[in-house]
Amino acid sequence: MRFSVLFIALAIGYSLAFDVQAQRSEIWREKPGTWLLNSGLGTTRYTGDLSELGNISHLQVGVAFNLAATYRVSQQLSYRAEAQFYYIYADQKYTRNYYNNLSFRSLNPDVWAGVQVDFWPINDPYRATIPYAIAGVGMTYMRPKAVYLGQSYGLSVLQTEGVKYSQLTGIIRYGFGVPLLANERFRFNLEGTYTHVLSDYLDDVSSVYPDRSGMQPLAAALSDRRAELGTTLNQPGEQRGNTGKNDGYFVVSGRLIFVIITPGQRSYRRQIGR
Repeated sequence: MRFSVLFIALAIGYSLAFDVQAQRSEIWREKPGTWLLNSGLGTTRYTGDLSELGNISHLQVGVAFNLAATYRVSQQLSYRAEAQFYYIYADQKYTRNYYNNLSFRSLNPDVWAGVQVDFWPINDPYRATIPYAIAGVGMTYMRPKAVYLGQSYGLSVLQTEGVKYSQLTGIIRYGFGVPLLANERFRFNLEGTYTHVLSDYLDDVSSVYPDRSGMQPLAAALSDRRAELGTTLNQPGEQRGNTGKNDGYFVVSGRLIFVIITPGQRSYRRQIGR
């Protein structure tokens, strides 16, 4: 008799606990009207005049940190806004153009806003993992620098190609992501993006070598760095970069996502008067 009473009590307790857990899961289920906060930490890869496609032995990988807010509009569409700091660099000594000896490094901020589109509705009961695509536009502030004689110098103010360019420029970003882990309020995603920079001066290199006769000594030295290798300098008008393609950068990051509030949570708080 005692065993039967104990068994029934345990069964009732387990059932109540299961119901409470199911209720909590339903409250925090992501639906249209959900707000999420997420942050990411990842690696960067610059693409531009000083990089070399296919050079896997010297990828010259940087780092990025970002913070984003997402608002779910429908079962497949969300709005997303993000701010990011990213570090990129490149050195021609690792490329087939090593003899020009140009290099740069840059820690830049960017912001963007756009959409996140899930491949299938998030309430699809037959799919445990639903990848997504993102796309949007924004701005970045370019701060290319170079090290010369042990000192770091900002390149944009030196006008190393004899051109004054804006450090603030537009960007176009797109990419894909896939959820890896999830519980009631936390998610962990892997995401990869590419950012087109609407400028060819992310690396301070774009067109041709200028006439250095009227330049300041520091600007002239950083415009053509062959002298550091003891070789003949380039003539004015010789190719320094590639004007046919703007610069950009890849970011691959792990993202921790936190569910701030859902329609179910708002409804529950109204019911209990909080």
